[in-house]
Amino acid sequence: MHIVQIHNTYKDVGGEDIVVANEKRLLENAGHRVTQYFVHNRDINTLGKKLKTAITIPYSHEQKRKVKAFLKQQHPDVAHVHNFLPVLTAAVFDACNELKIPVVLTLHNFRLLCINGLLYRDQQVCEKCLPKKFPYHGIQHACYQESRFASFFQASANAYHNLRKTWQHKVNAIIFLTQFQQSVFERSHLSLPKEMCYIKPNFTEDQGHSLEPGEFYLFVGRVSAEKGIECIIEAFKNNGRPLVIVGTGPLKTALEKATEQHTNIQFKGFQDQKQIQELYKKAKATVFASKMYEGLSLVILESYSFGTPILAPKFGNGKYLIEHEITGRHFEKDNPKSLMEQIELFEESDQALLRRQAREKYMRAFTPEKNLQLLEGIYKAALRDIAKVDT
Repeated sequence: MHIVQIHNTYKDVGGEDIVVANEKRLLENAGHRVTQYFVHNRDINTLGKKLKTAITIPYSHEQKRKVKAFLKQQHPDVAHVHNFLPVLTAAVFDACNELKIPVVLTLHNFRLLCINGLLYRDQQVCEKCLPKKFPYHGIQHACYQESRFASFFQASANAYHNLRKTWQHKVNAIIFLTQFQQSVFERSHLSLPKEMCYIKPNFTEDQGHSLEPGEFYLFVGRVSAEKGIECIIEAFKNNGRPLVIVGTGPLKTALEKATEQHTNIQFKGFQDQKQIQELYKKAKATVFASKMYEGLSLVILESYSFGTPILAPKFGNGKYLIEHEITGRHFEKDNPKSLMEQIELFEESDQALLRRQAREKYMRAFTPEKNLQLLEGIYKAALRDIAKVDT
């Protein structure tokens, strides 16, 4: 099968960019041909380009022409669109449709519902725009790039494509990363036909695992407020148990200073992939405390792959991806006391059993082999859908 990946990369390499690269490698290793049409946010580097990008966010005729010319040259079986904003725009779906190429769209975030893509504002979850076909609250609060000007164009883009029913009529298959993500869309104003919706998580390579007893608790991620790091720090300041923090971020310096007297808390800063792998293997559990609706954190996938249980809030993806008392434990979001209680219960539990079950969860759901099976099935369904339309 010949798949073309269509993607608008980020200025700094992000999780979506990594997913696209991983899927390309996965498909090619399975014998498929993969070509790519990419545009890059780093090219938006002048005031004129920024203004042009803002104005054309609702629909770029230029990108439609370019994508269409590329597709005519490549003749793919399927187009798989990942991120299409801000440069590509939803015009790419018309380019595919006019050439009768089936379209698969992966929703890595909540951009179709929320103009900042996160459903998060002022340090808390915000669902004001979920029922709105025109997300005017996003303009009011300058949710896109902290600018009402930029927010107006992004909100207009959402409203325009809601009116056109682009997502319902121009896409053959939509991929959600998790059950929770799909449930949010089901509560929104969008009425996506169930038959076009699929859940396909991301995956991570198997780098080995350990079922030996762990030595410390582990946090991996951005050291910032939305990741719940302050809740974690507060819990471990009080319980005295060993905590290793991997990552950098805006709160790192302040939190290091605030925990100078707490020798049980170690800040490791940036660690390369090999170092992180060793930490996962030696950890008792990974502590995941995000206060926002995540997509599908690589931390969860990697933790499971190494057989490391997870402590997570009973909130968002944590509620669905972490099975209480099976692959980890749930605590109340942003509640240090609740986290402390669950740590003590975790200490009393059969940790060897939890490690085995965490590893089994990875083997069931997050291996490359499982991902390839799901991805190929979705592509075949998209091809059947376009064939049905033609007949």
